[in-house]
Amino acid sequence: MKKLIWKKLIWKKLISTLLLVTLLITISGCKKNTEIITDHDDGEAKQNMITPVEEPESPFAKYTENEEVVDLQGYEFKVVDFHDNRWAPEEIKSPMDELIVSIIEDVEKTYNCSIVFEHVNPDLIFETAQPAIMAGDKYADLIGTTMWAFGKLLGGNLIGKINDVETMDINQSYYFEEVTQSATFGKDTYAFGAPFGTHIGNYWLVFYNTRIWNELGYPDPYELVRNGQWTWDKFVEYAKGALRDNDGDGIISTDADRWGVTCAGGDSIQAFFFGMGGKYYQLNEEGKVRLACLDQASIEKMNFMYKLYNKDNIIFKNQNIGGTDMFAAGKALFMCNGNDANDTMKNMEDDFGILPTPKWNTEEEQYINAPDHNAPVFCITNTNPNLYEAGIIIEALAKRYQAVEDQNIQDFTDTFWRMEEDAEMMAEYIKGNGAYDIINMIKNANSQFNAPASILFSACYDNAYSDIKSTMEATEDALNVLLDDFFDNIEDN
Repeated sequence: MKKLIWKKLIWKKLISTLLLVTLLITISGCKKNTEIITDHDDGEAKQNMITPVEEPESPFAKYTENEEVVDLQGYEFKVVDFHDNRWAPEEIKSPMDELIVSIIEDVEKTYNCSIVFEHVNPDLIFETAQPAIMAGDKYADLIGTTMWAFGKLLGGNLIGKINDVETMDINQSYYFEEVTQSATFGKDTYAFGAPFGTHIGNYWLVFYNTRIWNELGYPDPYELVRNGQWTWDKFVEYAKGALRDNDGDGIISTDADRWGVTCAGGDSIQAFFFGMGGKYYQLNEEGKVRLACLDQASIEKMNFMYKLYNKDNIIFKNQNIGGTDMFAAGKALFMCNGNDANDTMKNMEDDFGILPTPKWNTEEEQYINAPDHNAPVFCITNTNPNLYEAGIIIEALAKRYQAVEDQNIQDFTDTFWRMEEDAEMMAEYIKGNGAYDIINMIKNANSQFNAPASILFSACYDNAYSDIKSTMEATEDALNVLLDDFFDNIEDN
């Protein structure tokens, strides 16, 4: 366990020194406020008032207005998570690190509590938490893990109900509504998303090569997005227009050619389906989890994807070079991937821009963007006797960490994105328009729960079969039995 002090004494001394230097500079630079002025008429010495130096308002101050503060009398709040930097940066290397340190210190000071952090990888969280929780230990006040790792915790009956925390209002806008919905079964919610686990870096989106786009004379892509005209049909049309036979063999077939699209394999298939508005699982009218991909609209989307991967010949499937490398080398118009600020993209010679995942059609109300299954989610244990204190601190953190999301967008703008419209695309059409599905929350609790996603992957990426509907239908009855057993077991505990 690592205490969240990050060399606090050194940092506080540094801040104090900087403030002192600022004060001295202000004093020496504004003599009219500091010098003694003698009135020669009456001999009285008068001194002007020194204007006090005001500390700048913190970036999170606007999110804590009218906050009700409670004295928690030194309560120790424990976080277990796989991401050190969002809780305990080792060094202050950036404005983000500075912001996180200031948030933690402010919550500790304001609420008279201490916050401690322990790093646990997602693939070890179940094995680490289960013995402690089964023995009655609360283990942690807050657990941060990935969507894919959460299912084992849920299936092992280690997770508490968020709606039991009276001091936490999960309906507030700073919690991610779509995560809450995908982790709510019946009347109970078992996980949530919050800005201290921002998904900005996890959203799947569309990168486009600006040089190729302009070379082909395509219209302003950002206006397409703003006008609701950025659809999958447009995506396919523009990708086909970008194809070019560079090696002269008469076909688009190798990494020497220019392709329409590069993307990762399985994750892209899931992101595409979710981005079209598809769902593998949903709650039915009786509150039971059921397959949601057997209706005609879902089958139409899956058949579209089958054609996209196996007939349109616009997607480069990895041969000798990775998809990101292909895109960075200017050999594809589009790259569908997570919003990952990797070095390959940062060093790309051509410029690129970001666009949301296309709409299924122009009638859709909004663009839908799937976060990667590695996106963080948070939960509490069912053995925590301190839900009152935990809820207060979670709320305080969630409010303040909205400033971290703001800083994230600023960091991407300053260090990664290249077009001035990219921040608008993220803020208006990507962030907050997440596509979440129950499958990502339960797939590792029982491998059979991932069957519908595996079927669509095999059909699209491997061309294993073309009759997706019949293959899905063949799994329905067995899945219903497994789903009922799984959720009945959770409700009974």
